[in-house]
Amino acid sequence: MHLQINPHIARLICSRTGEEVGNNDWSRPIGLSPAGFPVTIEYDLGAVASLSVATRTGLWTHRNLLPVWNVPDGYAADVGTTPTIRSAALSDRLGVDLWVKNENTNPSGSFKDRGLAVGVALGTALGAQGFFLPTQGNAGVAAALFSTRMGLLPCEVTMPEGYQGGFYHRAVEHYGGNVTFAGANIAAAGVAAREAMAGEVAAGRRVDLSTFFEPGRLEGKKTMGLEIITQFEDTLPDWIIYPTGGGTGLVGIWKAFTELRAIGTLRTDQKLPRMAAVQSEACAPVVEAFARGDETVSGVTSLGTIADGLDVPGAIMGHSILQVLRESGGTATAVSEDAIEGAFHDFARVGVPAGYETAATLAALETLLRSDTIEKGQRVLLLNTGGPSVALAKSMP
Repeated sequence: MHLQINPHIARLICSRTGEEVGNNDWSRPIGLSPAGFPVTIEYDLGAVASLSVATRTGLWTHRNLLPVWNVPDGYAADVGTTPTIRSAALSDRLGVDLWVKNENTNPSGSFKDRGLAVGVALGTALGAQGFFLPTQGNAGVAAALFSTRMGLLPCEVTMPEGYQGGFYHRAVEHYGGNVTFAGANIAAAGVAAREAMAGEVAAGRRVDLSTFFEPGRLEGKKTMGLEIITQFEDTLPDWIIYPTGGGTGLVGIWKAFTELRAIGTLRTDQKLPRMAAVQSEACAPVVEAFARGDETVSGVTSLGTIADGLDVPGAIMGHSILQVLRESGGTATAVSEDAIEGAFHDFARVGVPAGYETAATLAALETLLRSDTIEKGQRVLLLNTGGPSVALAKSMP
């Protein structure tokens, strides 16, 4: 196996300052910028536009806009190309043209497979022998799965103490990962994980796969946007509603749109979807920052939410999340726990296999329709980031 860095990467930049970040001749894994912010990848889009379309299946169908090439054939052939399906029942009920992109067909059952497949491949190409991350959900499962597929050291996963013995704990170990427990939430787990792995990171042996702590996960999540363009062609949604925790997918989808416009796949006069971020009222740092007109997202104290993926009290890439919402003419809204629970059952009644995070998008759609932010008759896409199995595995009250 000889992984190759995409030769058409133009530069690495600090997402906050815009300054170029040295890549050490691609000899070491990439972490945060010297300023302490996420690093993003920019491509020579003129060169990319001249490349032939890849013939591979799975995620690396989009190899021209991914940072690492020559992954093994079976590594991520079952990732991506997820179906986007119109819900006639919900369209009729709500008076919009409603579509759902179903990410639970990915191998570990969620959209996290996209980002972690690329993050693991990129880190491996740059010399990492293993990975670690804090998680309170499906990111740890995906990281363990792709570490195993790549034949690396077991992924070291740190979870909040309340997750011991639960679905995610068992799933990470099922795919070969090692699990430790620390703190009451993902922020505390992250501090513990980084303290424990500081020496490994300094030596370049392990990479921190936390949200936005390396650039590969963003590039993998970007493929959702690339697929949306392929699937809708000239009839793009008016709105995309995205369940927002760390925000990798929301930022990635918009990055895909801007790159495709630059290489000519999208016409310059083609209207792009407006992006809507949804969070739980119990943990809504992005919504609060957007409402205040802030340029960055400040941390909040989470009150706890049934949607594990939305229980993220801060956002290291908050500046980019807010930029995407404003650039797209979008919005951010918070929904109640009761509304999430109700929408979870509403999805089930029409046969859509969605988890609590996705349920938040349906609850948000109803809120945005009531406020006339979204208008009747508009085309709306909801991102179904994962199925209902985790929610259904929880004990009933």
